[in-house]
Amino acid sequence: MEEVNLNEVLELLDHASVATAYSLLGESRARFLLSGVKPLLPNMRVIGPALTIQYIEFKEAVSMGFKGNAVHEAYDLVKGGEVIVAAALGRSDVGVFGDCITFGFKAKGAAGIVTDGGIRDSPNIFKLNFPVFARNTTPEHIGGVIVPYKVNVDIVCAGVHIRPGDIIMGDADGVIVIPKEKAKEIAVKASEVEIKEDAIRRMIASGIPLRDAYPPRPDLLEKFLKK
Repeated sequence: MEEVNLNEVLELLDHASVATAYSLLGESRARFLLSGVKPLLPNMRVIGPALTIQYIEFKEAVSMGFKGNAVHEAYDLVKGGEVIVAAALGRSDVGVFGDCITFGFKAKGAAGIVTDGGIRDSPNIFKLNFPVFARNTTPEHIGGVIVPYKVNVDIVCAGVHIRPGDIIMGDADGVIVIPKEKAKEIAVKASEVEIKEDAIRRMIASGIPLRDAYPPRPDLLEKFLKK
């Protein structure tokens, strides 16, 4: 996806909710929802292309003699606006990131963090004003449990297949992935839905009964869309 198109997509999605975008992903939409992944604070919101990190079990890393750190590699790749997506094998009992790493990604210009693992040092992360989505908070670290292995590869996070560059979108309802080839279509449709729903809210606020406002009577909707 070209940068100019990405910017257009993100701008449109920025005015839409996760629920709106999710509803447009079709009958198979459940496979795009990261089950159990929620914001650390309800008002957190994130949108951006995925920069992925794949974790493996510590024992596997030892058996291969692996000595690297994909978190550091991911940090080096951040150009601005990426969502760091850490596929932590669903290990929500350990903290994939703490406040120092989280602050590092914020300082580098990342848009946020999403993981199917846990997050530690959450009281300090709360102060960063930086969106973080996880399955759990915990004081435990990943030492001896899992290891950040590869960066910018296809991953499975919370049961969802995510490719580098797919669009990640999260708010209080949860986190979804929008395949990059569908992103523009979903963004345009989501914008249209939000405009329609704004008209519906104005209809309700004006005193129109709910039975006529939602779903909206076509004649009333047309009238309010013109206002």
